[in-house]
Amino acid sequence: MGNWLHLLGKKRENRGDAEMMQAIARGSEAAFLELTGRYQQRVLNFAFRFLGSREEAEDVVQETFLRLFKGAGRYDARGVLTAFVFRIVRNLCIDRLRKKRPELPDRLPDPPDRQTPHDHLDRKQAMASLSRAVRGLPENQRTAVILRHTEELSYREIADVMGVTTPAVESLLVRGRRTLRNQLGNCLGCWVNRTVTVERVFK
Repeated sequence: MGNWLHLLGKKRENRGDAEMMQAIARGSEAAFLELTGRYQQRVLNFAFRFLGSREEAEDVVQETFLRLFKGAGRYDARGVLTAFVFRIVRNLCIDRLRKKRPELPDRLPDPPDRQTPHDHLDRKQAMASLSRAVRGLPENQRTAVILRHTEELSYREIADVMGVTTPAVESLLVRGRRTLRNQLGNCLGCWVNRTVTVERVFK
């Protein structure tokens, strides 16, 4: 297939998940472009939140889509593509962490600049603190928190990604939120380019 980045300038089609994956399995570059268009930014966001390194996150994105391309023929049309994609990226992130513990990031990506310089500094500091706290969670809690509050997946979808039950996801989120509240206090702002209180994010 070569480097798939050259496809990004081409026109994208719109088709169902099963049809798209079947087309990719047949070698369709248009279908693969559609897949990257739907998921590339989401995969990058998850990997960056999980790993804390832009460079490593971009490597994970490349490897994720390579695996999706090669494994398209094994996609079960009865399943949910979102869960299939995030299961791959999560496993790749965990593999990287277990091989090498990366440095904690200084900050998350800057949000749109609508604040005063003082507010902007406070926001960046809050983002850095939140990033460190999330990355300090155990792997399963971290996965559940990121998928719920960044990707806004349902409990059922998160359960499919992680291969656990819905009650297990609920338990992971309760424990993860409790840990973050304890570490961050009650008035810390910023999650996914929004300024919010910790109670609103982790309610």
